[in-house]
Amino acid sequence: MNTLTFAETTTVFLLSPWKPILICAVFFAWGWVVSTHLEKDASDAHLNVVKWNSIHLGAAFLALAIMLFGVNFYVALPVGFVVLLAPILAYWKVRNSAVSAQHQFKLRTGSFKAAREKRKTAKTNKQVTMKFEGPNGPMKVPDKDDPNIGVYLAVEELISDALKHRASRTDIRLTQSGCQSKYLVDGVSNNQEPIVADLGAKVVAFIKEIAGTDPKDVRRLQTGEFDISSASGTTHVDLTASGSSSAYVLRLDFDRAERVLRTWESIGLMPKQRELLDQLKQPELRHGVVLFGGQSQSGLTTTSYSILSQHDSYLNNIVTLEKQVLATLEGITHNTADDDNYATQLQTVIRRDPEVILAADLTDAEAAKIVSKPGKEGPLIFVSMRATSMSDLLSKWAGLVSNPRQSFEGLQAVVYQKLVRKLCENCRVSYKPSPDLAKQGLPIDTVEQLYRKGGTIEHKNKTNPCPICEGLGYIGQIGVFETLFLDNETRKYLIAGDLKGALTNARRSKRLIRLQDAGWKIVAEGQTSLEEFGRVSKKKDSKKTKKSATKS
Repeated sequence: MNTLTFAETTTVFLLSPWKPILICAVFFAWGWVVSTHLEKDASDAHLNVVKWNSIHLGAAFLALAIMLFGVNFYVALPVGFVVLLAPILAYWKVRNSAVSAQHQFKLRTGSFKAAREKRKTAKTNKQVTMKFEGPNGPMKVPDKDDPNIGVYLAVEELISDALKHRASRTDIRLTQSGCQSKYLVDGVSNNQEPIVADLGAKVVAFIKEIAGTDPKDVRRLQTGEFDISSASGTTHVDLTASGSSSAYVLRLDFDRAERVLRTWESIGLMPKQRELLDQLKQPELRHGVVLFGGQSQSGLTTTSYSILSQHDSYLNNIVTLEKQVLATLEGITHNTADDDNYATQLQTVIRRDPEVILAADLTDAEAAKIVSKPGKEGPLIFVSMRATSMSDLLSKWAGLVSNPRQSFEGLQAVVYQKLVRKLCENCRVSYKPSPDLAKQGLPIDTVEQLYRKGGTIEHKNKTNPCPICEGLGYIGQIGVFETLFLDNETRKYLIAGDLKGALTNARRSKRLIRLQDAGWKIVAEGQTSLEEFGRVSKKKDSKKTKKSATKS
């Protein structure tokens, strides 16, 4: 009779009981991240959910096989974990390249809420999230028992709120009744919570002290700068302070030098407009005057710097005269102008015989006459002026020079511009244009669809704010340009005082591109909406317009 041994009747565990628990724990964590975070985020950012889910599942099968069949479990487990982690890191990198810098390294909009809650908690515990450093060194953080901690936190809250919304600048206005601040996002102002006058005065003095200016001086124009360090990075701030009998105003520009510098191709000029302006780089055409005009905050400095960068600063002597130098271009000599001696400084610049000159913010008649005098025998001079339209720009120029022939004999081109907000490509909404738009003169038969702002996205039958533009529907700005390139016939009309005839002749000879035509082009391309172009096209100063019409 055969006898069974104990070993033959006992079940043998070939795998330790706790090893499957470890594997399950790893896959549970992986599944939670992919299903609750990455899948939603990929859908929000339009990153092909099916493709990424397939990559994650493929990595999961491979990782499981490695963990189960690896010779050494202690080696197989971490190797399998790395295999699971690799697609997540790859997604992270691809996702970051598809979103704005402000939203990088964030996997879902919930993390923004968590960051806000964390900041609130930090403030409650009298902890700061920002550090300030100016010309006099880092600003010491007050102790939690120091009364100045309230001022420090108020400054931090004011600035962090602006930066969180991609603000380009913040204006702080202090009066006897209180302190009101507002920040500018893509050319649109947004009011912040008002501050009582006493705390507002301390906030203003604190910011001025950081920037290295005198907090006690409330009359003279002062400028300063400082840096802000936080978890999101470093931001450079340029401060301008000025006062009057009724209010004291601080202006804080964030990363100003970076914002004003744009490439020639990205500022919004149409290819035909760039082509005609590029011709002025030729030595035989590099003379005379080119007028740039626009209203406040219309991007004149950006356009001026952009066109200067097209001229070779190593082969040509390029000089600027600016009331405030916002950024420096390599190889170009930047000069800061004095309001009282602008014309004298400009004359000195021209006498040094440069090939290209930028005369920015020109306002006085003497300077205009100096610019127009060299004509076709002198350098190429770009002149920027404030104006409300192309006609207003030409009229102001003629009025300053006060000699029709001298005004237009050497005038090469005129550029008038406005800024519009760009539609967020992640949430913009397409629609078929209504036939009624054709009655307004719009060539809707040339496009199949237009776009309007969205601001929200749909995910699993739920509407969420767009994570790219934070629900605004717009992100960034682009220029819309009206350009006039003068020929001899157009000059004759202008010298004779016939502005309407000059513009008609230029349009007939295809040397005038109207603002409406340029605006329609970027609307048709889906870069902006009809509503946005209509908003910036409205004449803001109706009273002045009526006065001018009455006088004429």
